[in-house]
Amino acid sequence: MQQSQDANTPKQFSREQRWEIVQTLLQRSNLSSEAKQAFHQAYPNAPEEMLKTAVFHTYVDGIGAAIDWLVDLELFLREPSHELDMGVAYHLLYHLYNWYQFNVLLADGKAAVLERLKEIKELASDGDIEAILSTVEQLESMFEGSQNYPSF
Repeated sequence: MQQSQDANTPKQFSREQRWEIVQTLLQRSNLSSEAKQAFHQAYPNAPEEMLKTAVFHTYVDGIGAAIDWLVDLELFLREPSHELDMGVAYHLLYHLYNWYQFNVLLADGKAAVLERLKEIKELASDGDIEAILSTVEQLESMFEGSQNYPSF
């Protein structure tokens, strides 16, 4: 995973400071376009489609999934008979996992894709059609950002 060049990490802030930062994030009026611009600046070699998917998993649907999970936790504290919703947790994990996958791909940009394409060429010279199709499907799945998180 890419390390932030900024020395700030969430843990170094007090609880109150973290809450202020979250409020600032949630009050942004053009969050999606600001996120797209920030991703484009951070990953200038990434294809546009990958940037759109990264924005979706983090700033569009990812934030909502994180908030839903926090709300579910609070509902449990208010009423312990409330069963924590695995669907809510799964939704958050889905976006976190896809962000993790994208973070790896975005950092390498085209180089990682070119490496996969080279692998496909080698498989083609070996005549391994099943492995080629599998590799192509993996690439498609990574670019679409629709992979399920692994079983832990």
